[in-house]
Amino acid sequence: MASNPPVAVYDACVLYPFHLRNILIQCAFDGLVEARWTDDIHYEWMRNLAANTPGFSIDRLEATRDRMNAVLPEQSWRTIAR
Repeated sequence: MASNPPVAVYDACVLYPFHLRNILIQCAFDGLVEARWTDDIHYEWMRNLAANTPGFSIDRLEATRDRMNAVLPEQSWRTIAR
């Protein structure tokens, strides 16, 4: 009997570090977890990484975000229930 993978919200604090982000995206891609994130979460990690890393362009970060959403299209929530 197959079971569904657990749902995990990938917050900005785990998407900010490059290596951790890659590991977690791979886990979701492999079906170990059903990852979730929002546009607000993307904005937060991208804004902080750009502010703390001189020379990092927002275009590069947006490309990373777009690749994440392309590889795992069902994972992104467009709005946050508040």
